[in-house]
Amino acid sequence: MAEDEETATARYIASNISTQLMLKTIIEIISTMSDNPDKYRARLKAKLFELADTMPLAAMTTTREDKVRAFVRETINTVLTNSPPN
Repeated sequence: MAEDEETATARYIASNISTQLMLKTIIEIISTMSDNPDKYRARLKAKLFELADTMPLAAMTTTREDKVRAFVRETINTVLTNSPPN
């Protein structure tokens, strides 16, 4: 049985949020093991931004590529907020 569009969209969004939460948890665990967690997160964030801007993507229009890269940067920014965990 096929899902309706609203259910499929909700599942897609939930999947993205779940992935971001798992990444955030892993990054926080690793960063707390470093001598300077804030510096570690800042350096990781800078490297990921660099990758987001330069990583080759599948063939697509320039407009779509710009949107994809912007959404990737937005996700990196969300996952790597440079503040101690609560």
